[in-house]
Amino acid sequence: MMRISFVFSGSSMSDAQYTSELAECLAPYRFAHASRRGELEGIEINHPTFSAYVLLQGAQLLEFSLNNEAWIWLSEDAEYKTGTSVRGGIPVCWPWFGNADKNPGEVQEYITADTPPAHGFVRTQDWTLQRVDESDDTVILLLGLEVAPSAVWKGAAKVELKITLSTSGLVLSLTTAAGEQPIAISQALHTYFPTDDIHQTRITGYDGLIYTDALDNWESHCQDGDIVFTGETDRIYHNAPLDLKSVAKKESDPVTNTQILNTPSLKLALESTTASAVVWNPWIEKSARLSQFANDAWQRMFCVETANVLDDFASLQPRECFTLTMKLSRL
Repeated sequence: MMRISFVFSGSSMSDAQYTSELAECLAPYRFAHASRRGELEGIEINHPTFSAYVLLQGAQLLEFSLNNEAWIWLSEDAEYKTGTSVRGGIPVCWPWFGNADKNPGEVQEYITADTPPAHGFVRTQDWTLQRVDESDDTVILLLGLEVAPSAVWKGAAKVELKITLSTSGLVLSLTTAAGEQPIAISQALHTYFPTDDIHQTRITGYDGLIYTDALDNWESHCQDGDIVFTGETDRIYHNAPLDLKSVAKKESDPVTNTQILNTPSLKLALESTTASAVVWNPWIEKSARLSQFANDAWQRMFCVETANVLDDFASLQPRECFTLTMKLSRL
């Protein structure tokens, strides 16, 4: 495996310097190349079997295709602007998920902004490309972000996202290393999936599990059978027994939960190390209000988000690490 370690962040550079520096860092590689979409710098992966695109802003994986088959949905109305999260791909939601006031008190305690943004703040920050590893069948990208106390969040941590792209699929591992003080976080890999027809899409693996319905006054319900989409959907599934809630303290821990995503032309296995997950589709009315989202795009996408939310939040002691992992493979 070819490995070159380096630190690259272009937040203080001009556009020309930014592109030049990233291109220079990636020059030795066969499959990873510097690229640009609108105002945002990225890394384009072109392998004979798979392809991908990763933005430095937010460490956001925008695209992944295996054998010319797209596994990740990206809005056709996506906007590539500095300070704006792109609609689609896999945004990183951290150090809180969703609206701040819907998080546990332990997580809210660290939020200091008067009007905190939804899904935290790292989606719009420039991450550092720390390492690229290549072999004949795998490309690994490691991106990192140092978070210091601020007017938005009073905690301190180092966050790293390891993206493993290969001929067998996709693995993302999000690791939080606390600083010298304890922290509490909620988080998610907000994955958008494609479908030919939302009406013919179903998710297997949640039968009998309790979920919190954000569209029903946050009431709890029990899932009966597969998940199908018949209207706007915004649910948090509590999908692991209590003894699994401490799993994933380190990257070597095994994945523990598996869901099957069935669409008319694609069947994927989604494995994760978390005890909660979010399932979302905006349907008709909300689609008309969403940014970077066509009015009819709800028919062609859905989200299953690997998450640590509500009671499944992560509480870290000083210098403690916590890793969330998701793995996608073709069935």
